[in-house]
Amino acid sequence: SAQDYNVIVNNSNTTTSLTKKQVSYFLLKKKTRWADKTKVLPVDLGSKSAIRSVFTKQIHKKNVNQVRSFWQQSVFSGKASPPSEKTNDMAIINYVKAHKGAIGYISSKTKTTGVKTVTIK
Repeated sequence: SAQDYNVIVNNSNTTTSLTKKQVSYFLLKKKTRWADKTKVLPVDLGSKSAIRSVFTKQIHKKNVNQVRSFWQQSVFSGKASPPSEKTNDMAIINYVKAHKGAIGYISSKTKTTGVKTVTIK
């Protein structure tokens, strides 16, 4: 089926493909380093985003509220804080462009100029 989103990373990242599980681990901060030891800097779309809803279902196999609950528990237990949220695709692209270890996702309709699209296996 056609994907509604593209997973993007900084142009300097050598990663070309990831599994859905790997993407989930990066976004949920369960995996915090890239292969080259660069710190992973995940970025999320806002919780009202339709793309986030689709991404969350397909990648995390959960809904946005379940992921929000995961983050509330992580913050409460002092484990981790959620990725920063951006209001739109351009804000995600700009963040990923500016941060070497960044990973995010945007609508598949948005041009990925200045960032690298990763194939999802």
